[in-house]
Amino acid sequence: MNKSQYILGNQVEFLHFMRSRAPMYHLSNIFFRDLQYAVVEFLKTKNIRIHHTEGERLAREIALQLEKKNILKKLNSTTWMLNYPEFSLKKAG
Repeated sequence: MNKSQYILGNQVEFLHFMRSRAPMYHLSNIFFRDLQYAVVEFLKTKNIRIHHTEGERLAREIALQLEKKNILKKLNSTTWMLNYPEFSLKKAG
């Protein structure tokens, strides 16, 4: 099984999983280590165990694909801006 394709095939679930672990909003910063740990933990919830080294490789692949989909905008080698309007803060009132 291609683990990165599995995560990308379940992209919405994965993004919601990430958001359940830490504040994540439209136009907020996403850091590489947060993405890496989310990959490892998300797969763990699916009974797929990987080492952190593989999680790092997968996180790079996933980040690249999310960049191509314009969901992540690269700011530098370890930081992206989330472009996901579904996670916008709703204005009160």
